[in-house]
Amino acid sequence: MKKKALLYTSNFEKLATLAQTLAHEGWEIISAGETADFLKAQNIAVTIDRALEDKFLPNEKLDNLLRLILGTGRQIQTSHTRAENFISLVCANITPTFHKLNDFLENDKSENCIDLNVISVIRAAAKNYANVLVLTDPDDYDEAIIQIKTDSITTDFRLKLAGKALNLTSAYDATCACAIMYQSEDNKYPNYYMIPYKRMERLRHGMNEQQTAYVYSLNDQVGALSGIKKIQGKELNYNILENCFSVWKCISLFLKILKSPFSVESFDANNYPFTTQFTPAAASVFTIAVKNSNPIGAALGGNLLESFRKTYSCDPESLRGATFGCSSVVDREAAEELIKIDFRAIIAPDFSREAKEILSQKKDMRLVIASKPLSNYYESISIDGGLIVQQPDRVPFTKWKVVTQTRPTQKQVDSIAFGMLLAMIAKSDAAIIVNNFGTIGISTGNTSRPKAIRYALEDANEFFQNNVNCEDRSAEVLISDSVIYFDEKTKSLADAGIKAIVQTGGAPNDEEFIQFCNEKGIAMVFTDLKHLAI
Repeated sequence: MKKKALLYTSNFEKLATLAQTLAHEGWEIISAGETADFLKAQNIAVTIDRALEDKFLPNEKLDNLLRLILGTGRQIQTSHTRAENFISLVCANITPTFHKLNDFLENDKSENCIDLNVISVIRAAAKNYANVLVLTDPDDYDEAIIQIKTDSITTDFRLKLAGKALNLTSAYDATCACAIMYQSEDNKYPNYYMIPYKRMERLRHGMNEQQTAYVYSLNDQVGALSGIKKIQGKELNYNILENCFSVWKCISLFLKILKSPFSVESFDANNYPFTTQFTPAAASVFTIAVKNSNPIGAALGGNLLESFRKTYSCDPESLRGATFGCSSVVDREAAEELIKIDFRAIIAPDFSREAKEILSQKKDMRLVIASKPLSNYYESISIDGGLIVQQPDRVPFTKWKVVTQTRPTQKQVDSIAFGMLLAMIAKSDAAIIVNNFGTIGISTGNTSRPKAIRYALEDANEFFQNNVNCEDRSAEVLISDSVIYFDEKTKSLADAGIKAIVQTGGAPNDEEFIQFCNEKGIAMVFTDLKHLAI
Protein backbone atom coordinates (compact mmCIF):
# COMPACT_ATOMS: atom_id res chain seq x y z
CA MET A 1 0.00 0.00 0.00
CA LYS A 2 1.37 3.35 -1.06
CA LYS A 3 1.81 5.76 1.87
CA LYS A 4 0.57 9.34 1.55
CA ALA A 5 2.27 12.52 2.76
CA LEU A 6 0.71 15.98 2.85
CA LEU A 7 3.23 18.81 2.29
CA TYR A 8 1.97 22.40 2.60
CA THR A 9 4.38 24.92 4.11
CA SER A 10 5.27 28.60 4.26
CA ASN A 11 8.91 27.71 4.94
CA PHE A 12 10.63 25.85 2.10
CA GLU A 13 13.91 25.27 3.97
CA LYS A 14 15.05 21.63 3.52
CA LEU A 15 11.66 20.83 1.98
CA ALA A 16 13.12 19.61 -1.32
CA THR A 17 15.35 17.08 0.44
CA LEU A 18 12.43 15.73 2.49
CA ALA A 19 10.17 15.49 -0.56
CA GLN A 20 12.84 13.78 -2.65
CA THR A 21 13.33 11.20 0.10
CA LEU A 22 9.61 10.52 0.32
CA ALA A 23 9.33 10.15 -3.46
CA HIS A 24 12.30 7.80 -3.52
CA GLU A 25 10.70 5.70 -0.77
CA GLY A 26 7.53 5.43 -2.83
CA TRP A 27 5.28 7.87 -0.99
CA GLU A 28 2.53 9.80 -2.76
CA ILE A 29 2.94 13.51 -2.08
CA ILE A 30 -0.18 15.66 -1.74
CA SER A 31 0.24 19.43 -1.94
CA ALA A 32 -1.25 22.69 -3.24
CA GLY A 33 -0.51 26.35 -3.92
CA GLU A 34 3.02 27.72 -3.72
CA THR A 35 4.27 24.54 -2.04
CA ALA A 36 3.12 22.46 -4.99
CA ASP A 37 4.71 24.93 -7.40
CA PHE A 38 7.97 24.71 -5.47
CA LEU A 39 7.96 20.90 -5.53
CA LYS A 40 7.15 20.79 -9.24
CA ALA A 41 10.10 23.09 -9.89
CA GLN A 42 12.23 20.44 -8.15
CA ASN A 43 10.83 17.80 -10.55
CA ILE A 44 8.93 16.10 -7.72
CA ALA A 45 5.57 14.59 -8.61
CA VAL A 46 2.65 15.91 -6.56
CA THR A 47 -1.08 15.28 -6.28
CA ILE A 48 -2.95 18.58 -6.02
CA ASP A 49 -5.57 18.97 -3.27
CA ARG A 50 -7.36 22.32 -3.39
CA ALA A 51 -8.96 21.85 0.04
CA LEU A 52 -6.10 23.68 1.73
CA GLU A 53 -6.57 26.80 -0.40
CA ASP A 54 -10.34 27.12 -0.13
CA LYS A 55 -10.80 29.91 2.44
CA PHE A 56 -14.60 29.81 2.31
CA LEU A 57 -16.47 27.81 4.92
CA PRO A 58 -18.14 25.38 5.21
CA ASN A 59 -15.43 23.46 3.38
CA GLU A 60 -16.47 19.86 2.79
CA LYS A 61 -13.17 19.11 1.07
CA LEU A 62 -11.27 20.18 4.17
CA ASP A 63 -13.53 18.03 6.38
CA ASN A 64 -12.69 15.04 4.22
CA LEU A 65 -8.98 15.84 4.36
CA LEU A 66 -9.12 15.97 8.17
CA ARG A 67 -10.83 12.57 8.22
CA LEU A 68 -7.93 11.20 6.18
CA ILE A 69 -5.54 12.48 8.86
CA LEU A 70 -7.54 11.59 11.96
CA GLY A 71 -8.62 8.20 10.66
CA THR A 72 -5.19 6.80 9.94
CA GLY A 73 -4.70 3.31 11.39
CA ARG A 74 -8.22 3.10 12.82
CA GLN A 75 -11.20 0.91 12.05
CA ILE A 76 -13.96 3.41 11.25
CA GLN A 77 -17.22 1.58 10.86
CA THR A 78 -19.20 4.55 9.62
CA SER A 79 -16.69 5.69 7.00
CA HIS A 80 -16.48 4.45 3.44
CA THR A 81 -12.95 5.84 3.12
CA ARG A 82 -10.50 3.19 2.02
CA ALA A 83 -7.51 2.61 4.30
CA GLU A 84 -4.99 3.30 1.54
CA ASN A 85 -6.29 6.88 1.28
CA PHE A 86 -5.28 7.74 4.84
CA ILE A 87 -2.41 10.22 5.34
CA SER A 88 0.59 9.05 7.38
CA LEU A 89 2.77 12.18 7.28
CA VAL A 90 1.89 15.86 7.48
CA CYS A 91 4.57 18.47 6.83
CA ALA A 92 2.92 21.85 7.36
CA ASN A 93 3.84 25.14 8.95
CA ILE A 94 2.60 28.66 9.02
CA THR A 95 4.16 31.89 10.27
CA PRO A 96 2.31 33.46 13.23
CA THR A 97 1.69 37.01 12.03
CA PHE A 98 0.15 39.98 13.79
CA HIS A 99 -2.59 41.78 11.90
CA LYS A 100 -3.94 45.27 12.28
CA LEU A 101 -7.15 45.50 14.25
CA ASN A 102 -8.93 46.85 11.16
CA ASP A 103 -8.22 43.58 9.38
CA PHE A 104 -10.68 41.96 11.76
CA LEU A 105 -13.18 44.82 11.65
CA GLU A 106 -13.51 44.85 7.85
CA ASN A 107 -15.46 41.91 6.46
CA ASP A 108 -13.48 41.70 3.24
CA LYS A 109 -10.23 41.16 5.20
CA SER A 110 -11.24 39.19 8.28
CA GLU A 111 -11.77 35.91 6.39
CA ASN A 112 -8.09 35.93 5.48
CA CYS A 113 -6.79 36.77 8.97
CA ILE A 114 -7.19 33.31 10.45
CA ASP A 115 -5.99 30.42 8.30
CA LEU A 116 -8.27 27.73 9.72
CA ASN A 117 -7.27 25.22 7.06
CA VAL A 118 -3.57 24.83 7.82
CA ILE A 119 -4.03 25.14 11.58
CA SER A 120 -6.77 22.49 11.52
CA VAL A 121 -4.55 20.13 9.53
CA ILE A 122 -1.64 20.55 11.97
CA ARG A 123 -3.89 20.05 15.00
CA ALA A 124 -5.45 16.94 13.49
CA ALA A 125 -2.02 15.45 12.80
CA ALA A 126 -0.86 16.25 16.34
CA LYS A 127 -4.04 14.67 17.73
CA ASN A 128 -3.27 11.44 15.85
CA TYR A 129 0.49 11.58 16.43
CA ALA A 130 0.63 7.82 17.12
CA ASN A 131 -0.15 7.19 13.46
CA VAL A 132 0.77 10.45 11.73
CA LEU A 133 4.23 11.97 11.68
CA VAL A 134 3.68 15.73 11.94
CA LEU A 135 6.57 17.97 10.87
CA THR A 136 6.37 21.73 11.48
CA ASP A 137 10.07 22.63 11.89
CA PRO A 138 12.73 22.13 9.18
CA ASP A 139 15.24 21.35 11.95
CA ASP A 140 13.45 17.99 12.40
CA TYR A 141 13.52 16.93 8.75
CA ASP A 142 16.95 15.25 8.89
CA GLU A 143 16.00 12.97 11.77
CA ALA A 144 12.65 12.24 10.15
CA ILE A 145 14.39 11.19 6.94
CA ILE A 146 16.66 8.78 8.85
CA GLN A 147 13.75 7.18 10.70
CA ILE A 148 11.63 6.94 7.53
CA LYS A 149 14.45 5.30 5.57
CA THR A 150 15.12 2.78 8.35
CA ASP A 151 11.42 2.22 9.00
CA SER A 152 12.03 2.92 12.70
CA ILE A 153 9.90 5.92 13.63
CA THR A 154 9.85 5.96 17.44
CA THR A 155 6.96 6.95 19.69
CA ASP A 156 9.18 9.45 21.50
CA PHE A 157 10.00 11.18 18.21
CA ARG A 158 6.34 11.27 17.21
CA LEU A 159 5.37 12.77 20.58
CA LYS A 160 8.14 15.37 20.42
CA LEU A 161 6.94 16.49 16.98
CA ALA A 162 3.32 16.64 18.17
CA GLY A 163 4.37 18.92 21.01
CA LYS A 164 6.18 21.23 18.58
CA ALA A 165 3.12 21.22 16.31
CA LEU A 166 0.81 22.30 19.14
CA ASN A 167 3.40 24.87 20.17
CA LEU A 168 3.12 26.37 16.67
CA THR A 169 -0.68 26.33 16.61
CA SER A 170 -0.89 27.95 20.04
CA ALA A 171 1.51 30.69 18.87
CA TYR A 172 -0.61 31.23 15.75
CA ASP A 173 -3.80 31.49 17.84
CA ALA A 174 -2.05 33.90 20.18
CA THR A 175 -1.12 36.25 17.33
CA CYS A 176 -4.77 36.41 16.28
CA ALA A 177 -5.87 37.07 19.86
CA CYS A 178 -3.18 39.71 20.35
CA ALA A 179 -4.15 41.46 17.13
CA ILE A 180 -7.63 41.94 18.51
CA MET A 181 -6.95 42.48 22.20
CA TYR A 182 -3.60 44.27 22.47
CA GLN A 183 -3.88 46.62 19.51
CA SER A 184 -7.21 48.07 20.54
CA GLU A 185 -7.47 51.26 22.56
CA ASP A 186 -9.05 49.34 25.42
CA ASN A 187 -5.73 47.71 26.34
CA LYS A 188 -6.55 45.51 29.34
CA TYR A 189 -4.78 42.53 30.84
CA PRO A 190 -6.02 39.33 29.14
CA ASN A 191 -7.24 36.33 31.12
CA TYR A 192 -4.39 34.32 29.60
CA TYR A 193 -1.04 36.00 28.99
CA MET A 194 -0.01 34.52 25.66
CA ILE A 195 2.49 36.36 23.50
CA PRO A 196 4.04 34.28 20.70
CA TYR A 197 7.78 34.72 20.96
CA LYS A 198 9.88 32.82 18.41
CA ARG A 199 13.32 31.47 19.19
CA MET A 200 15.86 33.41 17.17
CA GLU A 201 19.62 33.47 17.71
CA ARG A 202 21.66 31.79 20.39
CA LEU A 203 23.68 34.21 22.50
CA ARG A 204 27.37 33.76 23.17
CA HIS A 205 26.47 32.87 26.76
CA GLY A 206 24.01 33.78 29.48
CA MET A 207 24.58 36.18 32.36
CA ASN A 208 27.55 33.98 33.27
CA GLU A 209 29.64 31.93 30.87
CA GLN A 210 28.32 28.63 32.22
CA GLN A 211 24.76 29.60 31.32
CA THR A 212 23.18 29.20 27.89
CA ALA A 213 20.77 31.79 26.47
CA TYR A 214 18.68 32.49 23.38
CA VAL A 215 16.89 35.54 22.06
CA TYR A 216 13.14 35.13 21.51
CA SER A 217 11.42 37.66 19.29
CA LEU A 218 7.93 38.62 18.27
CA ASN A 219 7.40 37.50 14.71
CA ASP A 220 5.58 40.63 13.58
CA GLN A 221 8.46 43.09 13.21
CA VAL A 222 6.94 45.23 15.97
CA GLY A 223 9.07 46.50 18.82
CA ALA A 224 12.65 47.59 19.29
CA LEU A 225 14.19 44.12 18.96
CA SER A 226 13.18 43.84 15.31
CA GLY A 227 15.13 47.04 14.63
CA ILE A 228 18.28 45.98 16.49
CA LYS A 229 21.12 44.51 14.45
CA LYS A 230 24.74 43.84 15.34
CA ILE A 231 26.92 44.96 12.44
CA GLN A 232 30.40 44.54 13.87
CA GLY A 233 32.36 42.86 16.65
CA LYS A 234 31.93 39.78 18.82
CA GLU A 235 28.64 37.96 19.31
CA LEU A 236 26.24 39.40 21.84
CA ASN A 237 25.78 37.78 25.22
CA TYR A 238 22.99 38.09 27.78
CA ASN A 239 24.53 40.98 29.73
CA ILE A 240 25.44 43.08 26.71
CA LEU A 241 22.05 42.61 25.04
CA GLU A 242 20.32 43.54 28.30
CA ASN A 243 22.50 46.64 28.59
CA CYS A 244 21.78 47.55 24.97
CA PHE A 245 18.07 47.50 25.74
CA SER A 246 18.52 49.59 28.89
CA VAL A 247 20.41 52.14 26.80
CA TRP A 248 17.87 52.09 24.00
CA LYS A 249 14.95 52.30 26.43
CA CYS A 250 16.31 55.56 27.81
CA ILE A 251 17.08 56.91 24.34
CA SER A 252 13.55 55.95 23.24
CA LEU A 253 12.11 57.89 26.17
CA PHE A 254 14.27 60.85 25.20
CA LEU A 255 13.08 60.71 21.57
CA LYS A 256 9.45 60.33 22.61
CA ILE A 257 9.30 62.82 25.48
CA LEU A 258 12.07 65.41 25.41
CA LYS A 259 12.38 65.88 21.66
CA SER A 260 8.88 67.36 21.44
CA PRO A 261 7.16 70.09 23.47
CA PHE A 262 5.37 68.85 26.57
CA SER A 263 4.00 70.36 29.74
CA VAL A 264 2.57 69.39 33.11
CA GLU A 265 -0.17 71.01 35.18
CA SER A 266 1.35 72.53 38.32
CA PHE A 267 0.57 74.31 41.58
CA ASP A 268 2.80 76.64 43.56
CA ALA A 269 3.28 76.84 47.31
CA ASN A 270 0.17 78.99 47.59
CA ASN A 271 -1.85 76.43 45.62
CA TYR A 272 -1.99 78.74 42.61
CA PRO A 273 -2.34 76.74 39.36
CA PHE A 274 0.05 77.22 36.46
CA THR A 275 1.56 75.16 33.65
CA THR A 276 5.17 74.02 33.64
CA GLN A 277 6.53 74.01 30.09
CA PHE A 278 9.55 71.90 29.17
CA THR A 279 11.87 73.13 26.45
CA PRO A 280 12.07 70.67 23.52
CA ALA A 281 15.55 69.14 23.16
CA ALA A 282 15.15 68.96 19.39
CA ALA A 283 18.68 70.20 18.71
CA SER A 284 20.35 68.11 21.42
CA VAL A 285 22.13 64.76 21.25
CA PHE A 286 21.49 62.36 24.12
CA THR A 287 24.26 59.99 25.23
CA ILE A 288 24.29 57.41 27.99
CA ALA A 289 26.63 54.74 29.36
CA VAL A 290 25.19 51.71 31.16
CA LYS A 291 26.57 48.86 33.24
CA ASN A 292 24.48 46.03 34.66
CA SER A 293 21.38 47.81 33.28
CA ASN A 294 22.13 50.90 35.37
CA PRO A 295 23.21 54.31 34.03
CA ILE A 296 26.73 55.36 35.02
CA GLY A 297 26.72 58.58 33.01
CA ALA A 298 24.49 60.54 30.65
CA ALA A 299 24.31 63.97 29.08
CA LEU A 300 22.72 66.28 26.55
CA GLY A 301 24.95 68.18 24.15
CA GLY A 302 24.83 70.28 21.03
CA ASN A 303 26.53 67.46 19.13
CA LEU A 304 27.60 63.88 19.77
CA LEU A 305 31.17 64.69 20.75
CA GLU A 306 30.15 67.33 23.29
CA SER A 307 27.51 65.05 24.78
CA PHE A 308 29.93 62.10 24.99
CA ARG A 309 32.59 64.15 26.79
CA LYS A 310 30.08 65.20 29.42
CA THR A 311 28.94 61.58 29.85
CA TYR A 312 32.57 60.46 30.11
CA SER A 313 33.44 63.02 32.79
CA CYS A 314 30.74 61.72 35.16
CA ASP A 315 32.60 58.51 36.07
CA PRO A 316 35.55 57.69 33.79
CA GLU A 317 36.69 54.71 35.87
CA SER A 318 33.35 52.90 35.49
CA LEU A 319 33.22 53.23 31.71
CA ARG A 320 35.53 50.25 31.16
CA GLY A 321 33.28 47.39 30.04
CA ALA A 322 30.19 49.60 29.78
CA THR A 323 27.66 49.82 26.95
CA PHE A 324 27.40 53.24 25.32
CA GLY A 325 24.46 54.63 23.36
CA CYS A 326 23.50 57.82 21.57
CA SER A 327 20.50 59.34 19.82
CA SER A 328 22.42 60.36 16.67
CA VAL A 329 24.51 58.72 13.97
CA VAL A 330 28.09 58.04 15.09
CA ASP A 331 30.44 60.00 12.81
CA ARG A 332 34.20 59.93 12.28
CA GLU A 333 34.97 62.66 14.82
CA ALA A 334 33.05 60.90 17.58
CA ALA A 335 34.46 57.47 16.67
CA GLU A 336 38.02 58.76 17.14
CA GLU A 337 37.13 59.53 20.77
CA LEU A 338 34.92 56.51 21.43
CA ILE A 339 37.62 54.05 20.39
CA LYS A 340 39.80 55.30 23.27
CA ILE A 341 37.31 53.77 25.75
CA ASP A 342 37.00 50.04 26.35
CA PHE A 343 33.27 49.85 25.63
CA ARG A 344 31.74 46.40 25.25
CA ALA A 345 29.15 47.73 22.82
CA ILE A 346 27.98 50.95 21.18
CA ILE A 347 24.34 51.24 20.14
CA ALA A 348 23.15 54.02 17.84
CA PRO A 349 20.69 54.72 15.00
CA ASP A 350 23.58 54.22 12.56
CA PHE A 351 27.32 54.56 12.01
CA SER A 352 29.08 56.39 9.19
CA ARG A 353 31.44 54.39 6.97
CA GLU A 354 34.46 56.16 8.50
CA ALA A 355 33.19 55.45 12.03
CA LYS A 356 32.84 51.73 11.27
CA GLU A 357 36.39 51.60 9.92
CA ILE A 358 37.82 53.36 12.98
CA LEU A 359 35.87 51.31 15.52
CA SER A 360 36.68 48.04 13.74
CA GLN A 361 40.13 48.30 15.31
CA LYS A 362 38.54 47.17 18.58
CA LYS A 363 37.70 43.54 17.77
CA ASP A 364 35.85 42.98 21.06
CA MET A 365 33.63 46.04 20.65
CA ARG A 366 30.15 45.35 19.24
CA LEU A 367 28.48 47.94 17.04
CA VAL A 368 24.71 47.70 17.23
CA ILE A 369 22.21 49.60 15.07
CA ALA A 370 18.80 50.38 16.59
CA SER A 371 16.15 51.73 14.25
CA LYS A 372 12.88 51.36 16.18
CA PRO A 373 11.85 52.92 19.51
CA LEU A 374 10.45 50.76 22.29
CA SER A 375 6.74 50.02 21.88
CA ASN A 376 5.98 47.17 24.27
CA TYR A 377 2.50 47.00 25.81
CA TYR A 378 3.66 45.01 28.81
CA GLU A 379 6.86 44.07 30.59
CA SER A 380 7.27 40.94 32.64
CA ILE A 381 9.59 39.24 35.08
CA SER A 382 9.87 35.47 35.15
CA ILE A 383 9.39 33.82 38.54
CA ASP A 384 9.35 30.12 39.37
CA GLY A 385 5.94 28.94 38.19
CA GLY A 386 4.76 32.15 36.55
CA LEU A 387 5.25 35.72 35.43
CA ILE A 388 4.72 39.12 36.99
CA VAL A 389 3.31 41.41 34.30
CA GLN A 390 2.93 45.18 34.32
CA GLN A 391 2.59 48.08 31.94
CA PRO A 392 5.86 49.92 31.22
CA ASP A 393 6.72 53.13 33.07
CA ARG A 394 6.58 55.75 30.33
CA VAL A 395 5.24 58.96 31.90
CA PRO A 396 7.78 61.03 33.88
CA PHE A 397 5.23 63.42 35.41
CA THR A 398 1.47 63.75 35.68
CA LYS A 399 1.43 66.83 37.94
CA TRP A 400 3.79 69.13 39.80
CA LYS A 401 3.47 70.71 43.20
CA VAL A 402 6.13 73.36 43.83
CA VAL A 403 6.11 73.22 47.63
CA THR A 404 8.75 75.94 48.22
CA GLN A 405 8.55 79.67 47.75
CA THR A 406 11.30 79.44 45.15
CA ARG A 407 10.35 77.98 41.80
CA PRO A 408 12.82 76.06 39.62
CA THR A 409 14.35 78.11 36.81
CA GLN A 410 13.64 77.04 33.23
CA LYS A 411 17.08 75.42 33.00
CA GLN A 412 16.41 73.50 36.21
CA VAL A 413 12.99 72.44 34.93
CA ASP A 414 14.58 71.01 31.79
CA SER A 415 17.38 69.39 33.83
CA ILE A 416 14.78 67.69 36.02
CA ALA A 417 13.08 66.22 32.96
CA PHE A 418 16.44 64.96 31.64
CA GLY A 419 17.39 63.43 34.99
CA MET A 420 14.01 61.77 35.46
CA LEU A 421 14.54 59.74 32.27
CA LEU A 422 17.57 58.17 33.96
CA ALA A 423 15.71 57.62 37.23
CA MET A 424 12.99 55.78 35.30
CA ILE A 425 15.43 53.07 34.09
CA ALA A 426 17.76 52.97 37.11
CA LYS A 427 17.36 50.25 39.72
CA SER A 428 15.84 51.63 42.91
CA ASP A 429 16.52 53.17 45.27
CA ALA A 430 18.11 55.69 42.92
CA ALA A 431 19.22 59.32 43.03
CA ILE A 432 20.56 61.40 40.13
CA ILE A 433 22.44 64.71 40.37
CA VAL A 434 22.63 66.88 37.24
CA ASN A 435 24.86 69.83 36.40
CA ASN A 436 24.70 71.60 33.02
CA PHE A 437 22.62 68.77 31.48
CA GLY A 438 25.14 66.14 32.45
CA THR A 439 25.13 63.65 35.30
CA ILE A 440 27.73 64.26 37.98
CA GLY A 441 26.34 61.87 40.59
CA ILE A 442 24.42 58.62 40.10
CA SER A 443 23.49 56.20 42.84
CA THR A 444 21.39 53.12 41.99
CA GLY A 445 20.22 49.87 43.52
CA ASN A 446 20.46 51.02 47.12
CA THR A 447 18.71 49.40 50.05
CA SER A 448 17.48 52.70 51.49
CA ARG A 449 16.63 56.19 50.35
CA PRO A 450 19.20 57.96 52.62
CA LYS A 451 21.97 55.80 51.13
CA ALA A 452 20.90 56.70 47.61
CA ILE A 453 21.10 60.44 48.38
CA ARG A 454 24.36 60.14 50.29
CA TYR A 455 26.17 58.13 47.61
CA ALA A 456 24.96 60.44 44.84
CA LEU A 457 26.32 63.43 46.75
CA GLU A 458 29.65 61.63 47.25
CA ASP A 459 29.82 61.02 43.50
CA ALA A 460 29.11 64.70 42.85
CA ASN A 461 31.83 65.77 45.28
CA GLU A 462 34.31 63.41 43.57
CA PHE A 463 33.27 64.85 40.21
CA PHE A 464 34.20 68.36 41.27
CA GLN A 465 37.52 67.12 42.71
CA ASN A 466 38.35 65.53 39.34
CA ASN A 467 37.12 68.51 37.32
CA VAL A 468 38.72 71.47 39.06
CA ASN A 469 38.21 73.71 36.04
CA CYS A 470 34.45 73.20 36.01
CA GLU A 471 32.88 76.69 35.84
CA ASP A 472 29.72 75.82 37.79
CA ARG A 473 30.71 74.23 41.10
CA SER A 474 27.12 73.56 42.22
CA ALA A 475 25.41 70.19 42.02
CA GLU A 476 22.33 72.15 40.88
CA VAL A 477 19.54 69.54 40.53
CA LEU A 478 18.75 66.38 42.52
CA ILE A 479 16.28 63.85 41.11
CA SER A 480 14.89 61.07 43.29
CA ASP A 481 12.74 58.19 42.02
CA SER A 482 10.79 58.16 45.30
CA VAL A 483 10.37 60.04 48.59
CA ILE A 484 13.29 61.74 50.36
CA TYR A 485 13.30 61.61 54.16
CA PHE A 486 14.68 64.72 55.81
CA ASP A 487 17.39 64.21 58.45
CA GLU A 488 20.72 65.68 59.51
CA LYS A 489 22.56 64.03 56.62
CA THR A 490 20.04 65.41 54.13
CA LYS A 491 21.09 68.93 55.14
CA SER A 492 24.36 68.37 53.26
CA LEU A 493 22.34 68.94 50.07
CA ALA A 494 22.72 72.68 50.59
CA ASP A 495 26.49 72.43 51.11
CA ALA A 496 26.79 70.51 47.81
CA GLY A 497 25.17 73.41 45.99
CA ILE A 498 21.84 71.75 45.17
CA LYS A 499 19.51 74.42 43.76
CA ALA A 500 16.44 72.29 42.93
CA ILE A 501 15.01 68.96 44.11
CA VAL A 502 12.32 66.75 42.65
CA GLN A 503 10.82 63.85 44.61
CA THR A 504 7.45 62.22 45.22
CA GLY A 505 6.84 63.73 48.65
CA GLY A 506 4.92 61.93 51.34
CA ALA A 507 7.42 61.66 54.19
CA PRO A 508 6.18 62.33 57.76
CA ASN A 509 8.52 65.32 58.06
CA ASP A 510 7.90 66.93 54.67
CA GLU A 511 7.15 70.27 56.31
CA GLU A 512 10.56 70.36 58.00
CA PHE A 513 12.23 69.66 54.66
CA ILE A 514 10.18 72.38 52.95
CA GLN A 515 11.11 74.88 55.67
CA PHE A 516 14.81 73.97 55.31
CA CYS A 517 14.66 74.47 51.53
CA ASN A 518 12.94 77.84 51.95
CA GLU A 519 15.71 78.96 54.30
CA LYS A 520 18.40 77.87 51.83
CA GLY A 521 16.63 79.18 48.71
CA ILE A 522 16.27 75.69 47.24
CA ALA A 523 13.32 74.95 44.95
CA MET A 524 11.56 71.64 45.63
CA VAL A 525 8.90 69.89 43.57
CA PHE A 526 6.62 67.06 44.70
CA THR A 527 5.35 64.83 41.88
CA ASP A 528 3.41 62.19 43.84
CA LEU A 529 4.61 59.73 41.17
CA LYS A 530 7.18 57.05 41.96
CA HIS A 531 9.51 55.53 39.37
CA LEU A 532 10.73 52.44 41.18
CA ALA A 533 12.51 49.79 39.11
CA ILE A 534 14.31 46.52 39.75
